[in-house]
Amino acid sequence: MKNWLYNIGLGGLFLAIVITLSYFGLDAYTRHGDAILVPNVLKMKPFEAEEKLSSMDLGMKIIDTVYIENMKPGVIVEQTPEANDDVKSGRVVYVTVNATSRPRVNMPKLTDCSLNLAKALLKNAGLILGKVSKEYAEYGNNLVTAQRVGGRSIEAGEKVLKGTVVDITIIDSEMSPNSDSTAVEDSVDVTEDSQ
Repeated sequence: MKNWLYNIGLGGLFLAIVITLSYFGLDAYTRHGDAILVPNVLKMKPFEAEEKLSSMDLGMKIIDTVYIENMKPGVIVEQTPEANDDVKSGRVVYVTVNATSRPRVNMPKLTDCSLNLAKALLKNAGLILGKVSKEYAEYGNNLVTAQRVGGRSIEAGEKVLKGTVVDITIIDSEMSPNSDSTAVEDSVDVTEDSQ
C-alpha cells in the first residue's frame, strides 16, 4: 500500500513540475508580452516601407499588384496585418502594390448585344463608353452594330489599355429611314448608370 501511494505522489509531483515548466517555458518561447505595433505603410513605395519595417524587426513581402487609377503608381495600397495591429518581432507584413502602368484588357464583343449589355461588358472590362451613334434599321432596336476605338473599328479580343474610351453604333428602329444615320447621343458614363 505504501509503495502505491509513493508512486502516485511521485507521478503528481512530476505532473506539477511539467505543467509549471510548460506554463513559464511557453511564455518565453512565444515571447508573450513582446508586441510591436505595425506601422502604416500605405501610400509608401515598397523600398521605403521595407526600410521602415526592417528597422522595427519586421519583414515585408509583396504578394500582389493591382491597378487603381486614382492612386499613385508603385505605392502600397493594402497591407496585412493592418496598421496598429500587435505582432511579434520577425513577423512578415504582406503588401499589395499599385501597378506602375495601366494593364491591357481584352476588348469584349459588343456587336449583336443590346446597349445595356454593352454598357455592362465595358464596365466589367474597365473600359469607358464614349459616343453612341445611331443608325436606322427596321428591327433590332438598341442593338450594337459597330464598336470603335479612336475612330477605327476594333475586333473582340484585341488588347486595349484599361480605361480606353469605346464608341459604338446602335440601331434605332424608331428613327425615320431618311434621317441622318450618324446622329450621336451624348456620351454615357457607365459608372454613373450603375449607381
